[in-house]
Amino acid sequence: CDLSVVIRKLEVWRQLFPRIKPFFAVKCNPDKMVTAVLGQYILETGFDCASISEIKLALDSTTSSNPKRCIYANPQRAMSDLEKALELGVRTLTFDGLEELHKVRRLYETRCRQWQEQDEQDTESARPLLPEMVLRIVVPDGASSVPLGEKFGAPPARVAALTEEALCLGLPVVGVSFHCGSGCHDPNAYGTAIQLAKEAMDTINSVILSHQHANPHKVDEPWLFRPCTLLDIGGGFPGIDGHGGDIGRFSGTPHELTDMSQHNAYAQNMENATSSIAAVVTPLVDQLFSVQEEDSNHQPIQIISEPGRYFVEAAFALCSRIYSKRIGERVIIERSETDNGSSSSIFRRHYYIAQGVQGVFKDVLLCGESFLPIPLHMQENHGNEKNPQHLDPNDATNNTLYPSTIHGPSGEDIDVVCVDCMLPELENGDWLLFDRMGAYTLSIAASSGSLPIRYVFGGGILSNDNHE
Repeated sequence: CDLSVVIRKLEVWRQLFPRIKPFFAVKCNPDKMVTAVLGQYILETGFDCASISEIKLALDSTTSSNPKRCIYANPQRAMSDLEKALELGVRTLTFDGLEELHKVRRLYETRCRQWQEQDEQDTESARPLLPEMVLRIVVPDGASSVPLGEKFGAPPARVAALTEEALCLGLPVVGVSFHCGSGCHDPNAYGTAIQLAKEAMDTINSVILSHQHANPHKVDEPWLFRPCTLLDIGGGFPGIDGHGGDIGRFSGTPHELTDMSQHNAYAQNMENATSSIAAVVTPLVDQLFSVQEEDSNHQPIQIISEPGRYFVEAAFALCSRIYSKRIGERVIIERSETDNGSSSSIFRRHYYIAQGVQGVFKDVLLCGESFLPIPLHMQENHGNEKNPQHLDPNDATNNTLYPSTIHGPSGEDIDVVCVDCMLPELENGDWLLFDRMGAYTLSIAASSGSLPIRYVFGGGILSNDNHE
């Protein structure tokens, strides 16, 4: 893991989205070192948490353990998880239905009763803070690799009713959130979603104003009528930023492997870069939410996001050692017209590695992800199997490429990491390098706890002027 990539990504984010504060989606990669690095930037980052373990990790990663830097962005939570989140001080909660509002209210009342009973013996204890609700709306997400609209989000027609119910329960609705789906490929989807979110915020503020006029006796509850001023534009941002945040990965370190950017076709695909989303989002945000625009209480609009893949995809690479090899079936190779259009046959190579589709390569099953290996040969006279610095990516002793299949370690026939790729002749003990392995790999692996991670700081950190 090259932690300098995470820092460079943050600096590029400032350039692309100057008004949008990133709340790192911990579920994408709950790595302690990644959260520790981001946690140092006190004024510039926060954490999007979907579980109690993620909340605890985020709080441990911040220098001040400030729960205000966390948003519990799972609209459907177990009662015990809600209770624990409130105990940990996390107040910003998303919701998309009536049931969640009533759960939050019941828990808050229980905590207040417990405080009153405890206060008789401890006069210095603080009254529990009121949760602040963020309404998650459903937006078009058909352009994403993993759509989420079927699972989370309230339709626009429900915004007014849900806001009214929240206010009747004494819960302030402070913001609106949405998610365009994981791996969103259409920048205009964010533009459409932001427009819908702005309409939802206007509806919420209208309901708040009407409720205030209809309930003048609640003047002693000013927090209830605080305008909706938080916009959370969710995640789905690609791992390629388009502004050079990937340059210099793993370079200038004792474990320098290869200039991986020239091997990975995905790294060259700038059409789906985060910069293309910024080209739509940044001017639209300035148009809809002017910097000078303030509500009646002089509170500016705060805009946050939930990037995960963006920060960590390029920061991680996996080296997996070939432990077994088998010569398989004969494959017919069609040659191009320049080779007289002839064809030949060659035997497929089957290689076996320790990580498979039940581990870090589970996205093969979940969403049809492709993982293409970069072959690395061992240098001669180096017998140390554990030190990657002995890998030689420039060994060109055999330029013939063979149709190859990469298998995981289980006995299941579905445990295939790469069905068909062209590789040179490799042997047991050689290594395969899988690039850009930081997003939804370790976090969804069935058994990744024993997988060792080597942390380095590669070359090319842009600057460190705003480091807190």
